[in-house]
Amino acid sequence: MLFSKQDLYSKFDFVYTDLSQIPFNSFMLSEISKEVNGYCFIQESNGDLCSYLIEPFKSWQPKTYSYLTNGEFFYAVKTTPYPGVIGDTTQLGIIVGNKVCYIQYTPYTYEKKTSRYPTIPLEILNSWLYRAEGWDMAESTVIDIHRGVLPSAVTYSVSPIDSIIGGFTDKTDKALPQYTEFLESKFNHPFRQSYHIKEFMDDKYFELRCLLDTRLDGDWGKNGFQLFVSSHNTERNVYVVPRTDVMQIKKLSHPAEAIDSYAAHLLSGKEGEFDFLQYAEDF
Repeated sequence: MLFSKQDLYSKFDFVYTDLSQIPFNSFMLSEISKEVNGYCFIQESNGDLCSYLIEPFKSWQPKTYSYLTNGEFFYAVKTTPYPGVIGDTTQLGIIVGNKVCYIQYTPYTYEKKTSRYPTIPLEILNSWLYRAEGWDMAESTVIDIHRGVLPSAVTYSVSPIDSIIGGFTDKTDKALPQYTEFLESKFNHPFRQSYHIKEFMDDKYFELRCLLDTRLDGDWGKNGFQLFVSSHNTERNVYVVPRTDVMQIKKLSHPAEAIDSYAAHLLSGKEGEFDFLQYAEDF
């Protein structure tokens, strides 16, 4: 279940909304954790997170922008129960209405190196991933890096289609023949059937990587919509799989508009599931 504002305050020990009052040096964090901590957003933005993180949405994701501009940034801390063993848990994010979003920091942003992610739509790179590694709707005190309900470069990097779609591979982690045949026919390109067999490590094989998955954390059923990007995709297309049914894969005709409308739907708190198929077309 998605976190409400009340959940945020009940699950974390401290929630700072006055970002100038965060005692960052008092938290138990490793040096590596400090380098990728959301607090770096505050330092890099000189305290103006709205201009730094939200303003890039204005031209590229206008519906989402209209909700984010009414949000309140926070920095949350959950104190470790095992000092000296594991560090504190921290999250920087934004509260929009009664919804809570986490924003992941990386020093390796699209803004700094625009050659990164050559297959993801430019509208997504220039908004969601311009200065962040990814966004996600909060469901717990930590983020599941393997999939999220909002665009994430982390999910894209670590989650090929076989890790998202149940029953996609056989016992040797090789794609089932029916999926291989279908995808190779659909995309007119050899498909990477395995990440463990040397034969398929060649760059000639294409792969599908997850950009977002509308299912909530812990739901691995045949539900929701899964959005993928092809590794051999100079057109920067986005493909949607409904209810994990790969055989029904379609192309989003206007992916940026679809994702913008979907995110606005989530942030608005509207009931019901957003239907990506209204933007889908056969290919």
